[in-house]
Amino acid sequence: MQSEIIKSKKYSFVYQPFLKRIYKEESAKYKKDKEIIKAVKNQLHIVYGAFFTGKSIKCAEDLIYNYNLDSNGIKIPPVIIAEKLMDLNTSSKERLPFIKELYKFIFDTIYNFNNYSENINSILDIGCGFNPFSLPFIFDYFKYIKSYYAFDIDINLAKIINKYFVLYNLPQYAGCIDIISETPSQIADIAFLFKIIPTIETCKKSRGFEILNGLNAKYIIVSFPTKTLCGKSNKGMPKNYAEFFEKSLNYDKFKIIGKEFFQNELVYILSKK
Repeated sequence: MQSEIIKSKKYSFVYQPFLKRIYKEESAKYKKDKEIIKAVKNQLHIVYGAFFTGKSIKCAEDLIYNYNLDSNGIKIPPVIIAEKLMDLNTSSKERLPFIKELYKFIFDTIYNFNNYSENINSILDIGCGFNPFSLPFIFDYFKYIKSYYAFDIDINLAKIINKYFVLYNLPQYAGCIDIISETPSQIADIAFLFKIIPTIETCKKSRGFEILNGLNAKYIIVSFPTKTLCGKSNKGMPKNYAEFFEKSLNYDKFKIIGKEFFQNELVYILSKK
């Protein structure tokens, strides 16, 4: 029965340790095979299926392998390619309308905080989805990025992101991880946790803050959605997430140096003490 889920076309490229952990956990809760399969697929939808269309990875691959060329063989600006790529994923698509303002906010906050005394050279992106494709927007502000560690649970996505990194002369540091079981050990100047903590908390309570406390990053960007996946605004979401996050944060380890509400995303910038 486990092999039935693993061999499923929809989830065939999901990171196997992640898939096996979910199956093991749900098998302990339910006795009937149908109940187990239903529960596993529900978990997979929450953390994976809700954010990707069936063709999104393939379309991203085609765009990257034909990078900079339109149907007539004419070069396309990198920003246009980035927009096309980010438009393929539910989460990154929502961020597109304010992506420039977002990175400017992050850049201004960090550099004002440290009086422009250091360069940002490395990024860690957890549950990255299609966000690494926003590199042209990142380079507008953080011009000295030399390393970008990107982690998600789709094996094919990691391969495509690595191909994208090559285009920017960055090391191929995209890979897969089961974030519920493992905290990334990479050392980075900035860590992105864009809209991922609510999903992590759904899988395992308090795990999001365990990850925060265990990261080797100087600055951590944490964000929360303020709209449902269906695109509906929820007036209570920003307030509820703000209260949840600010009450649970370890202030012995972190200082909130920035907080901003964008169109559909509440963003925090943390500095590690």
